[in-house]
Amino acid sequence: MIFMLSVSLLGSNSIYANTDDQQPLENILGSDVGSDELDTNDTNTDDQPPLENGLDSDTNEDELDTNDTNITDEQPIENGLDSNDVEEETGTKNSTGTTNNDSENIQEYAAAGQEVYENMQGFWLKPEDVSKINVTTLQTAGITDIFLLTKGYKYTYTNQLQTLITKLKGSGIRIHAWIICFLDSNGKWVDPQGKYSYQVKVPVTSKIKTAYKVYYKKWYKIPYKKWYKSWYKNWYKSYGHWKYVWKSTWKSITSYKWTYKWKYTTKYKWVTKTTYKYQTKYGTSTAFNDALINTISSITKNYDISGIHLDYVRYPGTAYKHDNSVESITSFVKRAYNTVKSVKTKVSVSAAVMPEKSVNAKYYGQDYAKLSQYLDFLVPMVYKGNYNQDTDWIGSTVKYIKDQAGGKPVIAGLQSYRSDSNVVPIPASELDNDIEAALDNGASGFVLFRYGLINQQFFSTDSAGSADSYVADSTTINEIKVAASKVKTFIETNKRLPNYVTLSGRQIGMAEFLYMLVSSVVQINQGTSNPIKFREFGEAPNPSGNTIVANIYKKEYVKIANNLKKFLESHNRAPNYGIYSAGKLDYNNMVYSFSKIMDFYNSKKRLPNYAIVNTKKINFKEVIPPELKPYLIATNNCQVNDAAIKSLALSIVNGAGSNYEKADRIFRWVRDNISYTFYYNTKYGATGMLKTRNGNCIDHTHLMIALARSVGIPARYAHAQCEFSSMTVGHVWAELYANGAWYTADATSSRNTLGVMQNCKILYWKGRYAQLPF
Repeated sequence: MIFMLSVSLLGSNSIYANTDDQQPLENILGSDVGSDELDTNDTNTDDQPPLENGLDSDTNEDELDTNDTNITDEQPIENGLDSNDVEEETGTKNSTGTTNNDSENIQEYAAAGQEVYENMQGFWLKPEDVSKINVTTLQTAGITDIFLLTKGYKYTYTNQLQTLITKLKGSGIRIHAWIICFLDSNGKWVDPQGKYSYQVKVPVTSKIKTAYKVYYKKWYKIPYKKWYKSWYKNWYKSYGHWKYVWKSTWKSITSYKWTYKWKYTTKYKWVTKTTYKYQTKYGTSTAFNDALINTISSITKNYDISGIHLDYVRYPGTAYKHDNSVESITSFVKRAYNTVKSVKTKVSVSAAVMPEKSVNAKYYGQDYAKLSQYLDFLVPMVYKGNYNQDTDWIGSTVKYIKDQAGGKPVIAGLQSYRSDSNVVPIPASELDNDIEAALDNGASGFVLFRYGLINQQFFSTDSAGSADSYVADSTTINEIKVAASKVKTFIETNKRLPNYVTLSGRQIGMAEFLYMLVSSVVQINQGTSNPIKFREFGEAPNPSGNTIVANIYKKEYVKIANNLKKFLESHNRAPNYGIYSAGKLDYNNMVYSFSKIMDFYNSKKRLPNYAIVNTKKINFKEVIPPELKPYLIATNNCQVNDAAIKSLALSIVNGAGSNYEKADRIFRWVRDNISYTFYYNTKYGATGMLKTRNGNCIDHTHLMIALARSVGIPARYAHAQCEFSSMTVGHVWAELYANGAWYTADATSSRNTLGVMQNCKILYWKGRYAQLPF
């Protein structure tokens, strides 16, 4: 077997087949900006708003601390670009949205599954690695199955799923949609039985002995002097005779008067005191499980996949604390199995299960024998490094589970690196021994966790000793200029970017191709032509920009190319826009503009003196995944087709450059123009709310969703029990879909922005809906 993998040593934080779902940070190239940081608060909301900063031709670099493992949704790959040819490839779904699966009954397929899933050779794949795989290499290596993360705990990666489907069309390699089950959007465990806890404020009364003062008057005498005149005769002799005159002097006597002052004594009494505390309450809800089943059903229906692969379909080691834990896990798997088979009988259902043998059911609720009734094959995660075990343990564990599986195939899930704390790939010879131990003990194949952490020598030769085809780690300006001409033609024909380009036998995404373009421009301007190394970059999370019609002269576009190159190298993703002298140029038009520059170089052997930028020429399309169609239709209280609704929505979004900008404008209009009044349930609906412009959270949401849907933005209702400063009550708000992500849109408070809800705290979820049932 030959299997030359393009390896990037990315860390793994779990012993399970999972990935870290993270909200894309949104930052942009712009002018006169130093550094900005975006602090996302996972406990606040699922989706954070974009923080927009940019870099223009006069600045060197805009620094933003992003996460290298950030995953961004790409457009569904319906066709790719090869440096030698451009070919339009359509998906495998027919006009009814179904595939070529025949309608066979479940029993027939279950029996057939034992034949189909023999000699499986596969790996788990993260969404951001889809662009790295080479189909020819995988076929030569004998790869039969790929398990692509499609529903993470926070995001759904159906764009990347469609990309992989298109990429592997006709290759014979099966695709399984890898589904994370019992983790919520914050990565916290969800009780499989639907139990949840929430906090309520409750009064607490108590009798307490309270001191109080009793005041009284304290009387007492105070002395004072009373003054009076005392008269006396003052004798004197005059002409021999005695005479006198009356004189006086002041004398005093002491008198007393009564007065008082207030004094108190302390006494005690018993009083009733009321305090408040938070109390944990418990309830049950099927909303989470229902939404998960709906997601599984939608993916099965709308995508040409071979299987649904359940992960985290268990308890987190606490099953023994819950009554009926095994029954709850088995029941959910049965429900998922029946759902899938009712849609497409030939789509398999499998599950990643823990490898702890006789105690597996006790701690995780996973009973191998019971689960095997509703699975086409089991994938025990025998990760020896995480369990500090050896190759013999792999063999004995596989044998135990095989004996419990009721004849169903067991595919060994093997760890391709040392452990989660040491993500160094293990030697190829050691991995071969692990596989042999699994196969010798009854395994029907193996799945490696995961792509990107597999030793490059593992599949370096086949059984005949032939070497694998070489996959280049760099390309040349000559190849880039030819590809640029084809990209230019493709964009002008299809009004959108291609999903990938093939350079030197390697398929790359458009963010990486932009890096190749700007690196070529920089080198050509410097008079050099060194090979340019391939690097993986995330796509722009929220492309936006202005309408620009201008000539951009060489000095400016070369400087912008330098800055773009630095930004991509620093942030490992493409910017949302660049600021030119004429305004903000969005990501899509930057790819188009630099493709035209390199196309000119391809024909004229020199860089143009100026580049013509005209964003009016091409209106780049934003593809809406097919499973979101229910979130675009009219309902009883969401009158999408009403003339007044449509007219207002068009006036609000006029001139907006992206769906995100449209969503943000609609959100701000409703927030700033509609007043809030408390009452229960629907009273007006969207059209009535537009007339009254005063209503509760539900009618706010009806109006916002109708406005959004009328201009092609998927929108849904979110419903939860929420704590406000004045009360705890059921609350409804909108969620708007743009640029591959859902954004919270609660317009009832001026403190809220698109993606951020600050007016209340979510206690527990009640559901999300395309049509509100009340």
